[in-house]
Amino acid sequence: MYNKKNLLKSLSVSYQKYLEYGSRSTEKLKPIHKYVADTLKKICGETFQLHYMDNNNKEMKVSGKYYDKNIDITVTKNEKPFICIGIKFVISNYKQNSNNYFENMMGETANIQTIRDLPYFQLIFLRYKTPYYTKGKIEKKIEIINEKDLQKYINLVYDNPNAHRPYAIGIFLIDIKKNNKIKAIKAEKVFEKEFAKLFNNKLSIDNLFNEIENFKTYFLNKK
Repeated sequence: MYNKKNLLKSLSVSYQKYLEYGSRSTEKLKPIHKYVADTLKKICGETFQLHYMDNNNKEMKVSGKYYDKNIDITVTKNEKPFICIGIKFVISNYKQNSNNYFENMMGETANIQTIRDLPYFQLIFLRYKTPYYTKGKIEKKIEIINEKDLQKYINLVYDNPNAHRPYAIGIFLIDIKKNNKIKAIKAEKVFEKEFAKLFNNKLSIDNLFNEIENFKTYFLNKK
C-alpha cells in the first residue's frame, strides 16, 4: 500500500528541515505531506484531486461545525471534500504535551465530522526515544514512548463511532540516530504481545491506508 523506504526518506528530509528552519517553520511539514499526498494519489486515482501544502500547492480550507479549518491534506471529488487527513510529526517533549495533542486531535476531528459525511483521518509520527528540552532548548533527558502513552489511542479507536473519533488513526514509531538516519520501530519489538497486536490491527499506518482505500471503494459504489 505504501513504500516504507520512501516514507522514511521523506521523514528524514522533514527532520533536516526542522533542524535547518526550526520547530515553528512549515518547511518541515512539506516533505512528509507530499509523500502522503503521493500515496493517496495512487489509492484514489486520477479522478480525485489533492490539496496540501508544498511549493506548488496549498491546503484547502474546509467548513466545519464551529469554525473553518485549513486541513493538512484534503482529497476532493468534483471540487467537494471526500476525505480529510491531519498529520503530526512530534519531534520533542511528547509526554509533556501528549494530552493536549490528543484533545486537539479529537476537537478538530469533531469539528469536521459533525456536520457532514466527511471522514477525518489522523496520521501521527512519534519518536520512540523522544528528547525533552528545557525552555532554554537544552536537552534534559530522553523519554521512551510506552504502552501507557498510547493506551488512550487504543481506547479511542475501539470506542463506539462518534464525531470526535477519527475514521482511522495511524501511528508510526521511529527512532532518529545520531547521524539523523531514521529507522522504523516495530510495535512487537517494544510492546507486550497483546498490546502490539491491538496496535498493529488498529493503529498501524498499514491499517490507516487500508481504511482510506475501503472508504474510497464504499464512496464510489454507494447508491
